[in-house]
Amino acid sequence: MWKTIAEKELRDHLQSTRFLVAASVSMLLLVLSIWMGITHYKARVAQYEQGVQMTLDLASQQSNWMTVTNSAWRKPDPMEILSNGVNSDIGRYSDIGRYSDIRLVRSEYSDDPMLAAFQFLDPTFVVLIVLSLIAVLFTYNAINGEKESGTLKLVFANKISKAEFIVGKLVGSWLVILAPVLISFLISALLLILMGVDLNGSTWGRYGFFFLASVLYATCFMLLGVFVSAMTHRSSVSFLVLLVIWICAVLIVPKAATMLAGRAMPVPTVDEIESRLASYSTQSRIEFFNDMAKRSRERFRSIGDMKPEDRQQAIKDFQTDNDAKRKEMEQGITDYSARVYEDYYNQKSRQELLAFSLAKISPASQFQLATMKLGGTDVGMKKRYEDAMKEYKAQYTNYVQKKGGQGINIRMSTGRGSTSGTMTGPPQEKIDISEMPKFKDPDYSFGTSVTGALLDLGLLALFNVFAFVAAFVVFLRYDMR
Repeated sequence: MWKTIAEKELRDHLQSTRFLVAASVSMLLLVLSIWMGITHYKARVAQYEQGVQMTLDLASQQSNWMTVTNSAWRKPDPMEILSNGVNSDIGRYSDIGRYSDIRLVRSEYSDDPMLAAFQFLDPTFVVLIVLSLIAVLFTYNAINGEKESGTLKLVFANKISKAEFIVGKLVGSWLVILAPVLISFLISALLLILMGVDLNGSTWGRYGFFFLASVLYATCFMLLGVFVSAMTHRSSVSFLVLLVIWICAVLIVPKAATMLAGRAMPVPTVDEIESRLASYSTQSRIEFFNDMAKRSRERFRSIGDMKPEDRQQAIKDFQTDNDAKRKEMEQGITDYSARVYEDYYNQKSRQELLAFSLAKISPASQFQLATMKLGGTDVGMKKRYEDAMKEYKAQYTNYVQKKGGQGINIRMSTGRGSTSGTMTGPPQEKIDISEMPKFKDPDYSFGTSVTGALLDLGLLALFNVFAFVAAFVVFLRYDMR
């Protein structure tokens, strides 16, 4: 009998103007967001290729490895089309050099503040906002609406149990939500293929899990709608209650969790970190130059009495000793910077863990965190790239040292990073960059993304189970008079 109820529920919705309008809007927005995401992704790929080529062209024009200005560029991932996450917030490249700090710069939001103000329309945003509202719109009167119209008594005049009725209602409502989502994702997949987006097996697998997350999220609000409808006797009341729940779950809880975590576990700002590093670097260099001047006075106090060959040897020994002291100083600055940033990232991780733990009471946060992990655009994206760039910096620096280079490198601290300049000798032949190490993006496989999203997907599924049980139990006690 529940199948008959489900078929009736599905048929009533499919024939209604409300379904046609809502389904058309959701499908149009989902497909449109995919198309916009593809266009944006292709533009970013073009920027990336242009940036890499420009770096290589500049390097190939140099005649000394000491004058090469190298950069590591972040390659766009096709999954950014589905979930933009923090992709537009972090920089697109970092300078790579012996005296350059690894720092991603030139984010899309810094280049286009208007984009930062209005955010990016991606499928995650459409599902998060539009699809959840449509689920509420379809189910806010699923039970009490039947009572108000008098059809509930007519249904139970037949031989049917409450359990069969509520199961049929839930199945029918779920199919109504599933239909536009499934069609939208199938059209979007076809669009990705037709527009030539390079997708591999891993990407398609993550795409499938993104669809699963979207269905679970929409189902949450569908079940909440039926639950609240069974808790109240007037559809106007249930709609207001669901609207308040939606506002809290989607708009308030995620932001409030972030603010509370920031208050409970304050973390130094990037400016404070850079100020500490600049202060330590400046102090270390002052001490180095003071020590160098003192050693110079002591060593060359009687240089005028030396023989020419002894004087040359003394100068050579002093330069060797000075180079060793300089390397020791630079290594000390590097080690201090590593310790400071490691402490900063540890504090930041604890703050983020608290914020996410608080936010996960909302299915909206669970969905958004899961899709960001699947897309590789989660909050850990910046650290993954910076760690990979630090490894590349060590590899590139070793390569340059092996190649050698004439000239004197000068570093000037400006408080927010450093500027390097080089004084070189006479022009030489152009360097060969064919064997120069290339930056490789950090590996973010299908297994890594799914494993990262598994907890949030599991919480989302658990939320569905609780909502289903709650709706089922409440309706068994529903007063149909």
